[in-house]
Amino acid sequence: MAAALRHQLDDIAGPVSVWIDHPDYGETPSGDSAPAETGLGRELAELGLTFERDLYRMERSLPMDHPSGIETRPFVVGQDEAAWVEVNNRAFSWHREQGGWTLEQVAERQAEPWFDADGFRVYDIDGEIAAYCWTKVHDGEDPPVGEVYVIAVDPQYHGRGLGRALTLAGYEHLAASGLGRAMLYVDADNTPAVTLYLDLGLEVAVVRRLFTGVGYARP
Repeated sequence: MAAALRHQLDDIAGPVSVWIDHPDYGETPSGDSAPAETGLGRELAELGLTFERDLYRMERSLPMDHPSGIETRPFVVGQDEAAWVEVNNRAFSWHREQGGWTLEQVAERQAEPWFDADGFRVYDIDGEIAAYCWTKVHDGEDPPVGEVYVIAVDPQYHGRGLGRALTLAGYEHLAASGLGRAMLYVDADNTPAVTLYLDLGLEVAVVRRLFTGVGYARP
């Protein structure tokens, strides 16, 4: 395995990112410390790649145990994009991938075959988007699984319990669509979010560990 990985890295020039499914939930390092790697993770470390982050895939059955207690509406294509981008970018100003979205990125997602405006649940306060829960369905899994793809609350409305309520609203929609399994991805170091999802009955099913480094293409 190490020889094959080294050969692949020799054919790449510039930044390299490698995700692996890691078996040891609970071993995510804190701060800047590096985890003790085994198996493929150790081989990647020996090749000069360094641990970057852990991503949890969390799962549970549907329906949820408690109602959301709020009314949401579907995203309106051609109307909500600009307002959503503003709320999303305020909510995720700190995030690696989800912050800094553009209208062009929204259009790209809307063109995906999985996009469903009805599954993009929006919560308004005084006629403006205050929070949202964007869901998607993975038809390729057996049985199909409903995902809370992205969820956020405008920072001005923090402290009202909307994160919990919108998560429940998203899964309510998915359960009403006939799905019996729920999942989401969350950064392992996002302790408030992980704590919330554990409280809602989701459990860590897979730990995806990211290694990064630099490839050196052979001349």
